Amino acid sequence: MQVSSNTNQYQTLQSQQKPVTLPAPVEPQYSNKEIYEASQGNIIRGKDGQLSLTPQGERNINNAKEDAANKVAQEDQAQKDSARATATNFLAASSQKSQVEIYLAVATEGKVSQDNSTADVISSLRDVQKQNNAVAAYAQYQEAQKNGDPALY
Repeated sequence: MQVSSNTNQYQTLQSQQKPVTLPAPVEPQYSNKEIYEASQGNIIRGKDGQLSLTPQGERNINNAKEDAANKVAQEDQAQKDSARATATNFLAASSQKSQVEIYLAVATEGKVSQDNSTADVISSLRDVQKQNNAVAAYAQYQEAQKNGDPALY
């Protein structure tokens, strides 16, 4: 077996290669005027070289925040109004149903509703109406006594 004294191609390539160093990326230097125009007057470069907001930029950001908050508030109010309208429509329909039940119960002197809650309300309303009629009659009687009208005794 014979061993070659020559190095193989891989070893030759490794010995000839040098590490590649890339130059550091150079950030383009823009003038203050270019930065101001590109940002539509919202940003400028300060004396220390850092970018900062202009007063107009701060106003624009605050206006954008207020617009976004107003939009969210309007959407929230629209949802609340929609829920309120739905609830109002439901109550209006329920009220009309209850008015019909009360009218029928009074007209028929009976219980119209399937559940007894409406009938209980109607009977309590009748009791209140009887009491009011009695109070009105007593007030009329007292008035007649003061005026001395014997026809109402």
